[in-house]
Amino acid sequence: MIREACVGSFTEGKKAEALGANRLELCDNLAVGGTTPSYGTILAAKNHLSIPSLVMIRPRGGNFVYDEIEMEMMIEDIKVCKEIGIAGVVFGVLTPESELDMSKMKKLVELSKPLEITCHMAFDETSNLSQTLEQLIELGIDRVLTKGSKTNALDGIETLKQLVVQAKGRIKIVAGGGVNEGNYEAVAMQTLVEELHGTKIVGAL
Repeated sequence: MIREACVGSFTEGKKAEALGANRLELCDNLAVGGTTPSYGTILAAKNHLSIPSLVMIRPRGGNFVYDEIEMEMMIEDIKVCKEIGIAGVVFGVLTPESELDMSKMKKLVELSKPLEITCHMAFDETSNLSQTLEQLIELGIDRVLTKGSKTNALDGIETLKQLVVQAKGRIKIVAGGGVNEGNYEAVAMQTLVEELHGTKIVGAL
């Protein structure tokens, strides 16, 4: 079972590692759901932590509809992650109609390989999770972070179970949203997910 700690700094990442996290989602600005951390933060995680880090690629808070300049920013940030040799990246791009923006996602996926790729909770804002999951599989994305399009993963248990069944091992389903050290085992048992994500997945940081 993978416990992925969502952290807002290198210091939090170091503490999460000490508390038993298996992997980090490395962000800045967690108050707005996470944005891309600094070059120095990414480099420190690579050089001074033994667990892998997945770096949030998100130029701002708010929605997940990005213009061409924002896409350029995301592209450059992915290039930095590849240069540093980080384990993976996390992103999601939607259309104004809240569907997966396949053309922009394809561009980012092709650039990101061979890094691991996670689609974040932009997934939960799409209207048809089943269809979107197939699109992510088609794109070659490794995992998707989701709370089953509900308020939190506990409310989304049934949807998470359905997504795991649909995925059939073709993509990893990561349960997040309200998942913490006190309930992650119950979420895993009920949904059969093998990866769980949260800011308190190994305790308060």
